[in-house]
Amino acid sequence: MPQKTPLANNTTEYAPRERGLIRRDKIIQAATRVFVQSGFESASLQDIVALAGGSLATLYRLFGNKEGLFYAVIERKSDQLLGEIDYGDLQHKTPKDALQVIGMRFFSMVISPEVGAIHRLLIGEAVRTPKLREIFLTLATERAIRNLADYLQTQVDKQTLDIQDCFIAASHFMGALKGNYHIRCMLGEVVNLPLEEQEKFVTAAVDMFLGGYARR
Repeated sequence: MPQKTPLANNTTEYAPRERGLIRRDKIIQAATRVFVQSGFESASLQDIVALAGGSLATLYRLFGNKEGLFYAVIERKSDQLLGEIDYGDLQHKTPKDALQVIGMRFFSMVISPEVGAIHRLLIGEAVRTPKLREIFLTLATERAIRNLADYLQTQVDKQTLDIQDCFIAASHFMGALKGNYHIRCMLGEVVNLPLEEQEKFVTAAVDMFLGGYARR
């Protein structure tokens, strides 16, 4: 009997895990749609399973409960959005150029319909389910601020910026990038801002930030 090649062995070994990851991904995608459409409290796990395929037993095995599934949805979306900003690639740029790149990418997230829908979901559920608010703040908002704060600290260490508290400074910068557009997006408006207008808005935020924190 011919022996299996190492590749065949690896395929056999990892196929079940790959199938499990695909199943998990389908459930998260379906859950995102159902949560956004129905809200956390009214979302039905049966509806999520019907949309994703599989069984309730699989959902419970993978995520534990509805709260665990919501955690996975926010974690996945945060990974996708925050992964678009590679701070390592920005270290060789000047703070002005790097913050312009960071600002443009962050602003595109702020005005995206999907992010607006998730924020509406959270606003509707946060009072009834405070744990959801904490999940979002930890996985998305505070994580984004910490990532930027870490970058700002590298610039402080290089003596290109003069910042006493990088976390507060990062919060200020991201707050300036939201402006009225973020509110409009959360209220369900589709924000179709021309690229040149986006660049103008972000540049103003960068200039204001550096006006306060650039080393003289």
